[in-house]
Amino acid sequence: MTIWDDRYCTDAAPTNSTSKQAAVMRLARAEGLVEVRHAPFDADATWANIATVHDRAYVEAVRTGSPRRLAESQGFRWSMAQADAVARIWNGHTAACRLAGAAGLVLHPVSGAHHAGPAEGSGFCTFNFLSGAARAVLREGLRLVAIVDLDVHQGDGTYELEAGNPGVALFDIAGSRWADVSSGDRIEYLIVGDAESYREALQRLPAFLDRLHPDLVQYQAGMDPFEHDPIGGLDGVSEAFLTWRDAFVIGHVRRRGIPLVVNLAGGYSAGVSERLHLNTVRVMAGRSGEDEPAGPPTATGAPERTDT
Repeated sequence: MTIWDDRYCTDAAPTNSTSKQAAVMRLARAEGLVEVRHAPFDADATWANIATVHDRAYVEAVRTGSPRRLAESQGFRWSMAQADAVARIWNGHTAACRLAGAAGLVLHPVSGAHHAGPAEGSGFCTFNFLSGAARAVLREGLRLVAIVDLDVHQGDGTYELEAGNPGVALFDIAGSRWADVSSGDRIEYLIVGDAESYREALQRLPAFLDRLHPDLVQYQAGMDPFEHDPIGGLDGVSEAFLTWRDAFVIGHVRRRGIPLVVNLAGGYSAGVSERLHLNTVRVMAGRSGEDEPAGPPTATGAPERTDT
C-alpha cells in the first residue's frame, strides 16, 4: 500500500530533494509495484497540527512566505506550491502511519524531515513529519513508535524534538556527527565510516527491536550512504549493499509483526538515486532480484511478497 499525492513534488530544491519522488513513483507504477491510496486533506487542520510540533511563528512563515529567511531556512525556494506540498506530506505521512496498523507495510515515498527542528528548517527538511506522525499515533493509543533512520546524515532535528519523549525510540546510523547526542535504552546513534562498520552497526537493530517491542516503525531508507553520492557517500556502500540493507531492516521488522512505514530520505545523484530508491520499493514487494553483498549477516530476513 502506498500513500501518494502528485502535489508533493515541486522545483523548490537546489537538488533533487523535492522532485525525485515523482520519478520513483513513475518507475514503480510501470513495474506494478504500488497500490496507491490518497489521504484526505484538510489544510486548516493540517497547519494547526503542524503548529503543535513546531513553533507557531515558523509554521506561519512557511505557510505565508514571511519572513522569507525563516520560510526558506531549510534551503528551499518558497512558493505557495511548496508550502502546500509540505503540508500535504505532513498529512500523508500521518495517514501512512495510521494505515500501517491495518496494512502492515506502507510506502510513503517522500524525502527529508529529520533535520527540521522546533523553530526552523535545516538541511532540506522543512517540517519533521516523522515526529508529527509519531505524536499523532501515540495520542491515538500506541505505546511506542521507533524511527529507524538510515539516511547518511544524523537525524539531529528528530533527536531535538523527541529525545525526551518516552513514546519515541530512535535508531540512527550516520556517516558523521552533526550534533551531540546521548544514546540509551531507547536511543542508539551510531557513527560509521564504511560498509564494514555499517554492517556491524546494523547488527544492533534486531536487539533494539526485541528490547523495545515498538508498536510501529518508521524507516528512513536513505540512499545518500551510496559510495558515489555527492552529498554523502561511504566507502564500499554499493547498490547491492543498500538493497541488502533494506531487506535486512524490512525483513526483521516484518518478521516480528511490527507495522512499518518506509520513506525515501536522502539520495542526491540525479538519475542514480531514483534507481536506488526504486530498489527499496522492489524489496518491499519481494521483487528486488539482487544478490546479497559478500559476507552479510545471517538471517537477513528478506520480506515476503507484499503489495505496497
